[in-house]
Amino acid sequence: MQEEDSKLIRGSSSNWEQEFLEQGDDAHIKTAKIRYRCPKCESLLVLKTGANGEFWGCESYPNCDYTANNENGKPVRAKRYFCPACKSPLRKKSFKDNVFWGCSNYPECKVTVEDDNGIPSSTKKYPCRVCGHYLVRKKSKNGYFWGCITYPGCTNTLNDEKGLPVLKKRR
Repeated sequence: MQEEDSKLIRGSSSNWEQEFLEQGDDAHIKTAKIRYRCPKCESLLVLKTGANGEFWGCESYPNCDYTANNENGKPVRAKRYFCPACKSPLRKKSFKDNVFWGCSNYPECKVTVEDDNGIPSSTKKYPCRVCGHYLVRKKSKNGYFWGCITYPGCTNTLNDEKGLPVLKKRR
């Protein structure tokens, strides 16, 4: 009796092995589906398509407004940059052919920072000799110049030469 059972088991396992081998290239083992949780409310994040392409959004929208960029099928929160004057988030803006970063607290804070390949340029290297804050590179209709970050409170400006401020000679 045991011999018949072992033949039956061997027979069925060889049938199973044969069936597995005959499946061809269309049978693949795939990885398990990964689910991402919203860091704000612990609901699931859902891959959505918007005007600027795919992004991850919370399934509890509009109760939760969390979003993240889609990078290689994973949610990645966009890096945030903050205003050096008031610490509010900076937002990427464009006007005609000029791309720059402006303070989200506008019009109370009028800080603008030049764009450097998709990130705000670091300009803390050049202090303003009038008020002690620092200068940022700005673009006008006549070209680039350097102006104080606290404008209109401080109207100190310097000319630009090859991306650097030209210091005024002291009298």
